[in-house]
Amino acid sequence: MYSKFILPSLMLVAQALAHQNLHQFWVNGVTPGYQVGIRMPPSNSPVTDVTSADIACNVNGSNGANVAVINASAGDTIEVQWDTSGHPGPIVHSLQGPLSSAKSASGVGDWFKIQEQNYVDGKWANEVMLANAGKFSFKLPSNLASGEYLLRSEMLALHASQTLDGAQFYIGCMQLKITGPGGNCSPTYKLPGAYKATDNNIYVSDFYYGFVPETYSAPGPAVATCVGGGGQQTTLATTTRAATTTATTTRASSTTTTVRTTTPAATTPATTPATTVRTSTTTTRAATTSASSGTGAPLYGQCGGQGWTGPTTCASGTCKYSNEWYSQCL
Repeated sequence: MYSKFILPSLMLVAQALAHQNLHQFWVNGVTPGYQVGIRMPPSNSPVTDVTSADIACNVNGSNGANVAVINASAGDTIEVQWDTSGHPGPIVHSLQGPLSSAKSASGVGDWFKIQEQNYVDGKWANEVMLANAGKFSFKLPSNLASGEYLLRSEMLALHASQTLDGAQFYIGCMQLKITGPGGNCSPTYKLPGAYKATDNNIYVSDFYYGFVPETYSAPGPAVATCVGGGGQQTTLATTTRAATTTATTTRASSTTTTVRTTTPAATTPATTPATTVRTSTTTTRAATTSASSGTGAPLYGQCGGQGWTGPTTCASGTCKYSNEWYSQCL
């Protein structure tokens, strides 16, 4: 358990690790320019209130009147670049549209998810992005109606998610004019509305003790299936998505037992872009850890500090000193 002294230090470390903004993007390798076509927020601070309108397109992101609308085509490859940051968490991209005007759209309302990456081969999506100079690539669906759209890029930082309202959403909205053959995409989800502060993929109470990242899926519904006018389906890839995750946590003294059950989403025959797709069977995972065990703290876990009685070595990463109250596995 964190002491009253250690927890504030943890939050300061988490904030230092995580602050970031979307600054640039490319369409098929061509960029409109630095911060062009993006609704830029006034700072790099996160959104933590999932009921706020800011969860759609960030603070001051409800109007893009002075933001350029960038041309793209259905099926194009989009590459985004964020400030480099070492926080653990998923990456999600969603579209809203077609709209009468991307410049005047507030972002509040229905979205459909076109990409999601969670924890893959021992790395969070944000770690993968960090290793690539803050860049991350994905494809637009091939079955899209022509029109103007908002493209929402979401980085979710989970390192403080063990406290309610501790999860940090970093959001950037781009304005696109897409040329496409036509189509409809579903399911959709509303922002704000779809996210709840108590959702177990936003409030991860056991993040540092017993959490199994392989069972995690980002907030919101599954990646949408886009159906063209002739009935052809395009489903973009989700990497390690679990359709439903339930977590039961039992705490006694310093011992934590976590049981997670994952039921995978049904797959639909589709034309899939060249993105890794993983299909998993129903899995039940159980993990029990003790604060005094000798196995070492997990990546991003606490490994030292005044009054700390837990592990002082790291199962993954290296124990880095932050201050007299807190050291962390990084």
